[in-house]
Amino acid sequence: MIVHVALSIPVTKTFSYSVPEKWEPFIKRFLRVRVPFKNKTLVGFISDMDDGVDTNLKEIYEIVDIFPLMNDKLILLCEWASHYYITPIGIVLKYAIPASLHIEKYLTIKALEGRVLALDNVPLKKAYTAIGKDTVFQHYKEGLIELCDAFTNKPFSPLAEKSKSMEKPERILYIGDIESRLEYYTDLISIHLNKGGNVLMLLPDYYITGRYFYRMLFKRFHNNVLWYGATTKGRQRMETYFKARNEGGFLILGNISCTFLPVLNNSLIVVDRHEEDEYRNEEGFKFNAGLLVMKRAEIEHIPVVFGSVAPSMEIFKFVQDGNINIIEKAWLKNKKYSEIITEKNISSYGTLPEELIKIINTAIEKKEIVAIFTPRKDYSSYIQCLDCKRPFLCPVCQGIMSYQKHKNLLVCPACSKNLEYKEMCMNCGSNLIRFSQIGAEYFEEKMKNILKNIHIVRITGETIKEDLENLKNVSHETPAIIIGTQTLSKLYGLHANKLILIGWEELLRIAGYRAEEKMFQVFTNLLDALSPEEIYIVMERKKGVNTTYFLNLKTFYLEELKKRRAAEFPPYLRIFLIEVEKKGEQAGIKIINKIKEIIEKEGLTGYVTGPLMQKKKGYRWRIILKGNKELFYKSLLQIYNIPEVRIEADPLYI
Repeated sequence: MIVHVALSIPVTKTFSYSVPEKWEPFIKRFLRVRVPFKNKTLVGFISDMDDGVDTNLKEIYEIVDIFPLMNDKLILLCEWASHYYITPIGIVLKYAIPASLHIEKYLTIKALEGRVLALDNVPLKKAYTAIGKDTVFQHYKEGLIELCDAFTNKPFSPLAEKSKSMEKPERILYIGDIESRLEYYTDLISIHLNKGGNVLMLLPDYYITGRYFYRMLFKRFHNNVLWYGATTKGRQRMETYFKARNEGGFLILGNISCTFLPVLNNSLIVVDRHEEDEYRNEEGFKFNAGLLVMKRAEIEHIPVVFGSVAPSMEIFKFVQDGNINIIEKAWLKNKKYSEIITEKNISSYGTLPEELIKIINTAIEKKEIVAIFTPRKDYSSYIQCLDCKRPFLCPVCQGIMSYQKHKNLLVCPACSKNLEYKEMCMNCGSNLIRFSQIGAEYFEEKMKNILKNIHIVRITGETIKEDLENLKNVSHETPAIIIGTQTLSKLYGLHANKLILIGWEELLRIAGYRAEEKMFQVFTNLLDALSPEEIYIVMERKKGVNTTYFLNLKTFYLEELKKRRAAEFPPYLRIFLIEVEKKGEQAGIKIINKIKEIIEKEGLTGYVTGPLMQKKKGYRWRIILKGNKELFYKSLLQIYNIPEVRIEADPLYI
């Protein structure tokens, strides 16, 4: 027998191996197998098999699992994801069944016949060692034994296929603040759990939003709430894995790691704040979890709910096309705000207007909590010598360097190079230095100078655990200032009396073609998370924006979709980013020429932007294809197989 194995390496083809006789009876599609590859041992997935013999082929070492760990529906989801995101199926399957999933460790044998009684209650791994893995597989195939997990003590067997209902399951976009969403989720989840179904709920992260939801939902569902995520400790993670697979009546909370989690009688999927960047997996297999779980709900024929105050353009377009039903609780229109217009840009000059200082002092006198948002985290994102007028540039890639005062470091955002700051120009040696494009660290220092003995917390997402500890000390009985970047918009269960946005309009030039969408999402998620009574927006007159435009959700989304359609951007057309990175310029140009040859041969030159070259640690080239996926699919597969080429579908920022 010959098997064709999809390996978790960046090539689209499969690799063929012969199967030793002892393993032939157990071969099935999508089983994991351990195989030799070059000078290494890799784990791959059987994508197909043929009868016959080929003595020139290497043999597989062994089968890893006693049966495929996913059912047909999850395999179909993996195949769809592979096609949609132009990613080899082996890499997708590796993400769906990660190596960190130590299933064998928690399985025990239960003997069903007297002749194998000696194996009763023996750990599976111990039995493999004692009588051989193939013998254990044979006993299982003959029905002499079954496997039970350590948490449910129920048989571990292939995931059952749920029969389809004749009714078309609902897709819902629920727009409302966090209190309204929680109430809606709780009522809906109760219905499904009472019927014995399991509910899968995706959240952007574990440490902030995840803990908040766990705390709030545990009050209602108690021990029926489980957590599954990459950051969860091994035993707890495996307990959730087996309970979700073997039992019913659980609410399973998790982040993007839950996207492919096998769930028995999965009857509802909920995704909160699906627009958050954390739903984008950026390593190896790049995908959007919100879009994938919508496809999963379609394949499994179950309802899915997206809850948010600031939905993504992609999801809102589904609403416009009649593919998602919308429930909207009007709350944004009632928000009142005040604008503080400055003649000079605060982020450039660092001088806070007197009006703003007065507002903060008044809040302190009233023992209120003030939250200050700024788009930048560092002390300064642009450092310039006042003598030679040159900015501080990275010695490796010539990128603009940022300054982190608490670490006394110059940091290059482009290539991550760090240098100690020596309080002098890197070019001419002058000590006349100007800091501009200031961020959260600068405002923290400014507030500490103005407000003595006031509790001040800075939140930027760099040290989440430490930030959360500092927030525990924030009390409504004493005044406090909380300064942060977008991380401030996460759900901490924190209420701020006043919210001040400084430099919010700068997102227009930071966030690419999604800039206005990003501005809307940051603004509304800050309101959702902090529920402030008073809102102040500090803007430079020359760069000011129309705040009212961002306070009417429906008008904003309809206008933004019109712009996207006219510009032929997502969600109307797809974007594929092709990247090549090399240390030497000529080596990179060689690869770029191969890519251009394929594009020209396929007649796609008119759909291309680039190549654009950028010097970082070495050289980086970018090519953008914009259009219909089916038009590019064959070409992108050919390009993917060129070594050292990366392809990203629908990147967030262009």
